[in-house]
Amino acid sequence: MNAHNLVSQTQSLISFPSVAIRVNELLANDDVSLNDVAATIETDPALTAGLLRLSNSAALGGTQEINSVAKAITRIGLRQINELVMSIDTARSFNGLNNTLITVHDFWRHSLFCAVIARKLASLSKIKRRDAAFTAGLLHDIGQLLMFNQLGKQCAECLSQSLDDNDGLVVHSIETEKLGFNHCDVGRELATQWGLPEALIDCIAHHHDPQNAEVDPDLVAAVHLANSLAVMAELETCEEDNAPPTNDGAWDQLKLSRDIIPELVSLAQQEVDELLAVFTGN
Repeated sequence: MNAHNLVSQTQSLISFPSVAIRVNELLANDDVSLNDVAATIETDPALTAGLLRLSNSAALGGTQEINSVAKAITRIGLRQINELVMSIDTARSFNGLNNTLITVHDFWRHSLFCAVIARKLASLSKIKRRDAAFTAGLLHDIGQLLMFNQLGKQCAECLSQSLDDNDGLVVHSIETEKLGFNHCDVGRELATQWGLPEALIDCIAHHHDPQNAEVDPDLVAAVHLANSLAVMAELETCEEDNAPPTNDGAWDQLKLSRDIIPELVSLAQQEVDELLAVFTGN
């Protein structure tokens, strides 16, 4: 078994994010119109509702109500709309994938903490692809859901060993040791087969080893740091020892100081509950 085979045999269990892919393809055309993008999104009423709800959230700084996809595009911009549609549609693809190791609620809660913090880190550091940070943070662990569904027993053993060895903070290393691949490899394979943007694939593949980023080191560094801070937000602590270790080079890459950790953890805790229903379907 390898990451490619695991993804191939699981594809039938996951719904393809077709609208997100179509929107991404439309935006690759310089002549695309706002109306074409809006019409494509509106073919999916549930996606449209989720997009409007997210567009009006405090996390995106909503002040005046957005009540149409066209207005959302005008206010937020085509590029960020593309990222939000990618986030919602890809996230929905996994909501029917059952496993015994983590609830959908808990998975997306961690992912949203990561997304909100990655977005803030990207904004503070003014990285080039900062509009993609929310989506990259949200989707960074999608490989875990496939592994939990298909390899539940083996994943439970990896988690148990990681808890015994290091308080569960570096599960990906144990996965590689026991299985020959980890959730980053599985997530990269799925994202590649689906044709997701290369910058997102880079974040999924390297959020635990940002020094190996291949496409966008700044964005990967933001997601790497956000993953650790997301654990702190979940545990309601700002103690770094309670979260996966961060790479010093990632802080240097973004020209940011660890002094901002309390602010980012607090921000995420304020915003995530409002967003969670969009991604869990509740």
